[in-house]
Amino acid sequence: MKRIGWLKFTALALAFLMVLAGCGKGGSGSSASGNDGGNADGGKKLSAAFYVNGTLGDKGFFDSAQVGMEKAQKELGYDIKTVEGGTNQADWAAGFESLVSSGKYDVILTGTSQMTEIVKDVAARYPKQKIVFFDDKITDIPNVYSMLFSQSEGSFLAGAFAALVTESKDLPNANPDKVIGFVGGMDIPIINDFKAGYEQGAQYVDPDVKIVASFIGDFANAPKGKELALAQYNTQKADIVFQVAGGAGLGVLEASKSAGKYSIGVDGNQNPLYPGNVLTSMMKNNDAAVYRAFDLFKQGTLPFGKNEVLGLKEGGVGLAKDDLYDKNVPQAIKDKMKEIEDKLSSGEIQVKSIL
Repeated sequence: MKRIGWLKFTALALAFLMVLAGCGKGGSGSSASGNDGGNADGGKKLSAAFYVNGTLGDKGFFDSAQVGMEKAQKELGYDIKTVEGGTNQADWAAGFESLVSSGKYDVILTGTSQMTEIVKDVAARYPKQKIVFFDDKITDIPNVYSMLFSQSEGSFLAGAFAALVTESKDLPNANPDKVIGFVGGMDIPIINDFKAGYEQGAQYVDPDVKIVASFIGDFANAPKGKELALAQYNTQKADIVFQVAGGAGLGVLEASKSAGKYSIGVDGNQNPLYPGNVLTSMMKNNDAAVYRAFDLFKQGTLPFGKNEVLGLKEGGVGLAKDDLYDKNVPQAIKDKMKEIEDKLSSGEIQVKSIL
């Protein structure tokens, strides 16, 4: 009897230990999956979705963010999904909420100032869903981390570069008039912050440089972008035009080729689109910023509820300097731009943002 009782006790004890082990294993998987920015190493893969309020193929900001997503998939082990919301703004709120309400994703990426109020509303109603937001400022919402690029600093560099181009005697397609152009997507605060930085950079180089500006009215109408840029080249005598218009800005770059003039791309490196016409691009390094955010999320250290501003010093913005830049930009301009960049990074040059 004593032996049977001892065996029963041993069996019960072993069963109890197995239950504890099972609970421990399940707990590890649960914390790794979660909307708490946990570590993926102890459980299932982290999953991430990217809601594009537009379409991929802009050769700029959205495509750059997608590169960051794919790098997070390859190097950090995320399962990723990208949803293109299209160009009809009326569809964006429902499309974004559909992703959030599905509960399928540990973290969801979206961005641009056109999504700010939508994200604030949806995040408040789904407090467990972690959201990474780029290109505008959202603070004090505990499940949203936002990163803002200093487009005023990046555009300052673009403006300084454009002023040096219009004054250059080494570029065959620059006319004697000191005129540079700007084509924006919409007349909204964030695009005007680009414009303000561009004007400051040009005037830093030469206060006599004239800046002409036009707005397309959206970020999709490439033919309208081309039309406005051609008017600046042919009628207003601009040598170079800076486009800040997403997919619509591709028409501006095409216009520089058609007119035999120069242009500056935006967000991603657009120099290869029309080599020799697109001399440089104002980079918002969205790919690196997205990857960094997902890396911090995986580590559990992404500062939700806060906003970070990434400028030239932090590597958030800059000019695209590839082999085409080296080939097509005169050395005197490259040397002067290096000097200006050093002064901007050190704080000797201060750029005013209108935001």
